[in-house]
Amino acid sequence: MEIRQLYYVLEVAKFNSFSKAANAQFITQPAISQQINALEEELQVRLFKRDTHSVALTKEGEKFCTYAKDVVESIDRLMSAFNQSTTKDKTVIKVGIFPFYKAAGLTPVINSFFAANHNVIGSIKVEENYRAYEKLETGELDFVIIKSRLENIQKSWVKYETLLNENLNVLISRKNPYAKKEVIELSELGSLSLLTGDQDSHFYSEMKELYERNNIEFNVAFLNTGEVDMMLDMVKEDIGISLVTDSVGKVYENEEIAAIPIEPKQEMLTYLAYPRKRRLTGAYLAFKNHVIDAYRK
Repeated sequence: MEIRQLYYVLEVAKFNSFSKAANAQFITQPAISQQINALEEELQVRLFKRDTHSVALTKEGEKFCTYAKDVVESIDRLMSAFNQSTTKDKTVIKVGIFPFYKAAGLTPVINSFFAANHNVIGSIKVEENYRAYEKLETGELDFVIIKSRLENIQKSWVKYETLLNENLNVLISRKNPYAKKEVIELSELGSLSLLTGDQDSHFYSEMKELYERNNIEFNVAFLNTGEVDMMLDMVKEDIGISLVTDSVGKVYENEEIAAIPIEPKQEMLTYLAYPRKRRLTGAYLAFKNHVIDAYRK
C-alpha cells in the first residue's frame, strides 16, 4: 500500500467522481483508477460501487476512509513537525510532453520522479510544441519536453537542456514498395503522402520548412491531430507516411510497419525547456536534474 493511494481514495470519496478526483490531484483519470484498483486487489475488497452514472463508497470503503483520514492527518502532523510540506501545500509541477512520449520512453522517467517524491504533485499534459511554448510563457506549464530541430528552438526566452539527439525516420506501411529500401533519400519524400499535424501546429510548419528548403513537394495526405493510434492505423493501410525519430521508429516497427532512415541524416532534438528568467529551486530543480540524469543513463 502506498500513501498516495490513501489520498486518491479520499479524493474520489469527496467528489464521488474519478475524473474530478484526478483533476484535483493533477493526474489522469486512468492513473487514479489504476491505483485504486491495485489497492482493492491488495485488500481483497471493493471500496467503490461504480456504474456509468455514479460512484459511491461501499461499506468497506467507508471503513477504509475512516482509517485513511487518521493516517493522512498523522502524516501532515509529522511533516509539519519537520517543516515539510503537507497535503494542503504540496508543490505542483506542471509539465507539457510531446504526443509520442510513451514510445520515446518518457513515461518511466516522469513516473519515477513523482513516485519517489510524495511531497510533489505532477500535472502532466500532452501538448503540441506551439501550444507548449504558449503555456510555458503564460505560466500554465513549468516545463515542456518536446522535439524540434535545433534551429527552431525558441532560444531568446527559453532555457533548454538537450536530452536526446536523434535522426528522422520514415514510418511506412510494408505494403509500400519504399519499405523494402534500406534508406529513403530526402528527395524521395515528395513521392510519398505525409501524415502531419494541423496546419497551425509546430510539426506541420517544421516539416513544411524542411520540404521547401530542400525543394521537395510537400504532399500532405492527412492533417493528424496527434492521435497516435489513428496515425498508426493510417500508416498500416498505406494512407501516408509519418516522420518520427529513431527511438519512436524502433518501438512502432513491426510486421506491418517499417521505420526507414532518411539520408542525408536529419537531426531532431528531444529537450527539456523552461523560461530563461526563472531561477529553479527546490522540487523544480530536482525535477530538472532527475530528467537530465535519467536520459544520460
